[in-house]
Amino acid sequence: MWLKDLLLVEARIQEEMENVRLLVDSLKQRGLFPLKEAGKALLRDDYLLRAVASVLLDYYTVAENIFKEVAKVIDGKVPEGQDWHKELLVQMKLNISGIRPPVLSKDTFRQLDEYRRFRHLVRHLYGFNLLPDKVETLLENLPEINKSLKRDLTCFLKKMKDLILESYADQVVPPE
Repeated sequence: MWLKDLLLVEARIQEEMENVRLLVDSLKQRGLFPLKEAGKALLRDDYLLRAVASVLLDYYTVAENIFKEVAKVIDGKVPEGQDWHKELLVQMKLNISGIRPPVLSKDTFRQLDEYRRFRHLVRHLYGFNLLPDKVETLLENLPEINKSLKRDLTCFLKKMKDLILESYADQVVPPE
């Protein structure tokens, strides 16, 4: 892998993290990030519950977009088939020897898997079947998972840059 490839991945991560900021700002403006008692009461409104579920779905989509870019550019393979969403998330916690360190810690993986499963439910349920308590739990956990995701991505990019620069140092002639 070349540094320019990693810089492209980094630019896509930054772009998607800006989308996270917009989603979080939207929740903050409505008193839902971080979630407090007044915000919990808002979730009893069916229409707002559906809107918040959509924002949580979007949050996971942002993360998944990042993972697809890593899988395509760095790993060289994006999972396919019926369970590709789950397989992609699993792929991000793997240490791929000689290619890359894990993108996600085991804890961040576990937390994001909850959002992945919720995303699946939202896409396959009618909105009136949403459970306010589930949405509330995901909203309560969002500040922590957001912090964990940012930390893991920052760590991943630093390790990748270090690996690439180390490989350049081993070469007699630097790549173009």
